[in-house]
Amino acid sequence: MIKLKSFVATTAFLVLSQYTSTAIANDASPAMTPINNMFDAMREHDGEKLLAQFVEGAMLERAHKDNSIKQTELAKFAAFVSQTDKHLDEHLFNVTIKTSDNLASAWTPYAFYLDGKLSHCGVNSFQMIKQNNQWKIRYLIDNQHLGDCTTFIENHKKTSN
Repeated sequence: MIKLKSFVATTAFLVLSQYTSTAIANDASPAMTPINNMFDAMREHDGEKLLAQFVEGAMLERAHKDNSIKQTELAKFAAFVSQTDKHLDEHLFNVTIKTSDNLASAWTPYAFYLDGKLSHCGVNSFQMIKQNNQWKIRYLIDNQHLGDCTTFIENHKKTSN
């Protein structure tokens, strides 16, 4: 009886894992590649590398505390990244990735540092698509945490393990 239950559980896991998979705190997931490359491009002031992580027509948005949503043109953001002399560095915590075939979602709490100083924190929500065997970002929306970022960071670091 125990062997049968074990067999059924293993079979169910294998069948379900073919349709959907979840990677929690797994920066090694292939779907994380464009996200990691995007933040590397920001640190390197490389607008072309940043643009290469997105599909044509991709959207960038920010959800503001007044419930408004502001869209940013990707080309303008890439130009800013290329031209700024400020050091841009975003740290991610407790990354959760869900994939199904050629679609992936990533939930990435973050802390953003400008010239080495904590600027703000919040959450990014990425939607990715796999095209021609490459993951690309289709949609990115983020927000800024309204409370204390130090507490936010500590809370998300605790849940990262």
